Amino acid sequence: MTIKPYYSEPGIEIYHGDCRDILPHLPKVDLVLTDPPYGVGYAYDGYEDTAANFQSEILPVLADLSAKYPMATCCSMRQMWTLPFARWILCWMKPGSTRRNSVGGFSIWEPIFLYGPGWKVANDAVVFADCISHDKGNAHPCPKPIKLFRWLIGLHESSTILDPFMGSGTTLVAAKQLGRKAIGIEIEEKYVKIAIDRLRQEVLPLNQPSHEKQEQGELC
Repeated sequence: MTIKPYYSEPGIEIYHGDCRDILPHLPKVDLVLTDPPYGVGYAYDGYEDTAANFQSEILPVLADLSAKYPMATCCSMRQMWTLPFARWILCWMKPGSTRRNSVGGFSIWEPIFLYGPGWKVANDAVVFADCISHDKGNAHPCPKPIKLFRWLIGLHESSTILDPFMGSGTTLVAAKQLGRKAIGIEIEEKYVKIAIDRLRQEVLPLNQPSHEKQEQGELC
């Protein structure tokens, strides 16, 4: 069965729908990079991000992908113990965060789980102190900074990157900035449209190796 992308441009494809329906029809990729719902009770427009939904809907997808591909996935401290055993865990430090944690303080770091081979990690912690605010043009309620995803992509020599929980397209924008190919899947059409708008505003760098285009944060 062949499925048609909702949007495509050279090196980029976006599919609108449930990733569980779309993933079986996609070609193999080199890397999965994703920021799925965390199961922490956040109410998206069309999805209730409960722990039960994370366990029944999100976790099986992550487990299947981590068994097939090198993968980096963001996660929360609440759910990190439920994820498959990881090759390593990275630390994204975000000083100045005002998000509360479950023990009364502020959550100023997040774990990122690595799976599979091919990672080249000189330092497993990174600080992006200027990335608390949303990137320009990103109306998603839970975005990740492009700088963070450029850093993650730069840790792996991958040609084609897949994000099955694409949101507003940060993985795809970062991949395009680094001259990589990318495939995104998103169930909410409004965020698909935001991702398309962001991609159309990007200019693909030419004749420049991806490791030279990578914008690093301040390593711990």
